[in-house]
Amino acid sequence: MTGSITGEIPLRVWIDTDPAITSGNGEVDDGFALLQALHSPELDIVGISAVFGNTNLENTYPMAQEIVTRAGRTDIPVFKGHSAEGQRSANAATDALNAALADAPLTIIALGPLTNIAAALSQPNAPLVNVKEIVFVGGRRVGLEFRATPDQETPFRDLNFELDPHAGAELLALGLPMTFAGWEVSSKMWLTNDDLKQLRAEGDEAVRWLAEKSQAWLDNWAANFNAPGFTPFDTLAVGWLLEPYLFEAERWPAKVEFTPDRPYFHTDPAFTGLKHIYLKSVDNDAFRADLMARLLNKPR
Repeated sequence: MTGSITGEIPLRVWIDTDPAITSGNGEVDDGFALLQALHSPELDIVGISAVFGNTNLENTYPMAQEIVTRAGRTDIPVFKGHSAEGQRSANAATDALNAALADAPLTIIALGPLTNIAAALSQPNAPLVNVKEIVFVGGRRVGLEFRATPDQETPFRDLNFELDPHAGAELLALGLPMTFAGWEVSSKMWLTNDDLKQLRAEGDEAVRWLAEKSQAWLDNWAANFNAPGFTPFDTLAVGWLLEPYLFEAERWPAKVEFTPDRPYFHTDPAFTGLKHIYLKSVDNDAFRADLMARLLNKPR
């Protein structure tokens, strides 16, 4: 099974992200995932690309740059990717991702819509053989709804997928190994008000800044869903690569289905075809402890 790290050689990764911390919908989980990864020596982050998603590209690109700068990691290049569904042309982000793939095998962490990834890997020169794994924050089992609590009336969308569903279908058609770190695995993992207080008190400058900006997001979840905190969805994708033994994972085929209601990125044991990894659950207490320790640069 992919996802594990062996020995002392860092795992080469590329992160594609759509941070919206101070603009757009204000969602903060991309920020937590980026700082989690930036604080993890097990990962060799060779590049970061920004994509539209939680907000438009003119917000996500400078926000990704700001997070890297605040974390003191300006050695990691940040590239501007695509701004809308269906875009498949080459640009700075796709060229840089394919250059990184040409150098050596690479794991791609997709925290937003799959537009940049599909655009890069559909280029004629794309070294597909070096795609080790695409870890995507999306996908679901058949019949699963996305509700934070029983008080949530309207389920969440599978937003990363639904913002460019054809990109998911295109990646499946390429026969590339995917891991789905979607709603189900993250749905019972909370960051609480006490966690934000600790991050503000003990974190470095980047973590203190993110914790401060996250208070409004947490308050929104409490008001709208009667939730005990908020779910840092994207951190589960990074955590899979760092601590895979904490996860319950299935190996099931997947397919993209278009219905009158909405598109679905489904995985199910009854499907046929190439099997992918579906993250079903995680040891929430152990994962939260590891995430907090990484954010605070404490021994684990």
